[in-house]
Amino acid sequence: MGLFNPNAPLTADLNLLFQIAIFVFLAAGVSIAKSRRRFIQHETTMAIALVLNTISIAVVMIPSLQGFRGVLSMPFTRPTFIVIVHATAGTLVEILGVWLVGTWAFQRNDIKACAKKRNIMRATIFLWLVELLLGIYVYIMLYLPI
Repeated sequence: MGLFNPNAPLTADLNLLFQIAIFVFLAAGVSIAKSRRRFIQHETTMAIALVLNTISIAVVMIPSLQGFRGVLSMPFTRPTFIVIVHATAGTLVEILGVWLVGTWAFQRNDIKACAKKRNIMRATIFLWLVELLLGIYVYIMLYLPI
């Protein structure tokens, strides 16, 4: 029994709330870098968000995607398209996040090298937001009849 709908699994509801919290945490990390210019705290915040997202992907999202085999077997339908775009965007966000956090970990003393990746960071945050919104839409399609 879910929090928002009795037909939704509790894990889906908790993961939805968890993903929104992670994005708020990411926004705080962006704020730390922009307003306070505390880049070590920014990097640590982003790394924590990435680890939390990775755990969520492994524990909830991959098993959930495996459960969508019936949906994914119906090509050219809106639910299939949205789930595939959501999963693809999430994979890209995860790859970019690992790359950004990983390269920063090896170049901590070189703020200029990090600054050169600013546009990639912005694109990753934007893509993360798009992926979150798609995830919310997937939740709505699956569990909240409209």
